[in-house]
Amino acid sequence: MGAWGAGSFENDWALDWLGDLRENGDVSRVRAALSRVLEHGGTKHSRASILEKLRGRRRHTDWLDADVATRALAAAEIVAAWLGHPAANLPEGLTAWLLQHSVSFRADLAALARQAVGIVKTNSELKDLWEGDETEWRSVIDDLERRLSAA
Repeated sequence: MGAWGAGSFENDWALDWLGDLRENGDVSRVRAALSRVLEHGGTKHSRASILEKLRGRRRHTDWLDADVATRALAAAEIVAAWLGHPAANLPEGLTAWLLQHSVSFRADLAALARQAVGIVKTNSELKDLWEGDETEWRSVIDDLERRLSAA
């Protein structure tokens, strides 16, 4: 990964997703990124496979992968901006894209975004990657939650 920072758009996964969103212009990608997090729900534990049992594991951890989490945070940032509470450092051109596509957004996206951010914040591989150095990341997430709730 070339870019990695605490901000919602400071990683290659989110920037690649944003590039696809801009290129295709399909707002349904915002909903899909958020819904994928809700469908997963965070870390899940299931019975270990035979191979895992042979290795002494009793259960399998199915992470909410970091790439899925970062795309959801980027989507939530877009929702916050659509609600009139953008981050101070939105990527160039995103405001213009939002103005072009604002009629395609639906009010239920705010609740969806809040739920997805809550899952990423509390139960994801991304949260675990920031563990030990999570102050800056947690500050970004808390700010995003505030802006999503301000609507």
